[in-house]
Amino acid sequence: MKRIGRRAKILVVVIVYFLVCLCVLLGRYAKNAEKWVVHPANQDVYQNGVPTGKGTVLSKDGTVLLTLDENGTSYAAKDALLRKATLHAVGDLNDNISTGVLKTKKAKLIGYDRINGTYSPFSLGDSVKLTIDAETSKAAYQALGNYNGAVGVYNYLTGEIICMVSKPSYDPMDPPDLDGDSYKGVYINRVVNGVYTPGSVFKLITSAAAIDTIDDIYDQTFTCRGGIEINGEWIACTGNHGEISFEEALAKSCNAAFAEISNQVGKETLLNYVQDAGVNNQFSISGIKTSKGNFGLSKADEVGLAWAGIGQYTDMVNPMQFLIYMGAIANGGTAVTPYYVDSTAKLLNQVKLGSKENRMLSQDTADQLKKLMRNNVESEYGDSRFDGLSICGKTGTAEVDDGRPHAWFVGFSDDPSVPLAFVVVVENGGSGTGTAIPVAQATLKAAAKAVE
Repeated sequence: MKRIGRRAKILVVVIVYFLVCLCVLLGRYAKNAEKWVVHPANQDVYQNGVPTGKGTVLSKDGTVLLTLDENGTSYAAKDALLRKATLHAVGDLNDNISTGVLKTKKAKLIGYDRINGTYSPFSLGDSVKLTIDAETSKAAYQALGNYNGAVGVYNYLTGEIICMVSKPSYDPMDPPDLDGDSYKGVYINRVVNGVYTPGSVFKLITSAAAIDTIDDIYDQTFTCRGGIEINGEWIACTGNHGEISFEEALAKSCNAAFAEISNQVGKETLLNYVQDAGVNNQFSISGIKTSKGNFGLSKADEVGLAWAGIGQYTDMVNPMQFLIYMGAIANGGTAVTPYYVDSTAKLLNQVKLGSKENRMLSQDTADQLKKLMRNNVESEYGDSRFDGLSICGKTGTAEVDDGRPHAWFVGFSDDPSVPLAFVVVVENGGSGTGTAIPVAQATLKAAAKAVE
């Protein structure tokens, strides 16, 4: 009897050990199975290094951008311009583009499921539908011309990204030699992972801090004589604005005024508003993490604080973060997180992929910024340039060390029937007004049709 008892105990230990190992295996399988199945060593789903399957990738308007079949993967769009404009959303065959659904949704595209793997008549592959609009993407890509940069547009009520164009790009059906300087950083989706000096678009964050913390900000006047001297150092301005109000200072992007305003706001307060705007944060966009920006004042004196509030100093921002901030201002202070994978469909089942909300400003502060940005367009940029879209915006000309300034234009439509926020960055494009606004014009004209 004792021997039987010992054997029973050993059997129980073995069973428990087996169950623990099984749980570990199932846990790892649940966590890693999709990674395992799409590994390039899996010759059952790759042919000559190219994934096979039965999936498709479609744009918002139903244009087929990519197909997978038993022979491999094909970029289905007939228009080479469209293939270039959507490359960073669709992806490349070697998975160098981290934001492409060919990488992030590959398991779905090849027809994998956790129960049957890829060995099932039900493993038919998924159609992955994007929120990206084909015509808007083409318009943005063309509008950038010979410049590199980033163009993003999204519906600030729903979170749908209508346009996510990054340049340089290339035609994946006819790839060039990508080693040259003209293709430097070609695999980086600049909208999601680019980081840039913001220049004067940053004055919107400084303005939010001023509205909330400087009681008489609308009553003050500032003196600009082509700049201002702070602690013996000259802060240059782009114009000689004379006596100027807060509203005029934002519209004319007066560095002298905002140097004073930044120091009135103070380090701690400005840091808090930068944090609320998400500059130093990462956002999850359809499962992809955006790059963090940078804003630090630990070594800044009054001069450094002045330049930081103007959008220079060590300031760096991510275009997607600023797009989200524009959406927050447009939406009464609450930002809807953007997404570009609309849904995945298997057989007759469709899974919608939504977004979440994040408050960045108070309703009152957002409303005041909206009025100021609307005035910018009406008094300085030209309202007639935007086809009645009631655009609220801010330009930026960001000084950089490696050439001409980066040109920015950010903003949104205050027309509830066209709820679009946008960000445009033209690398070394010079003036925001001269270079970035025309890109936004062409892009928004197409984007407005996409949300009709």
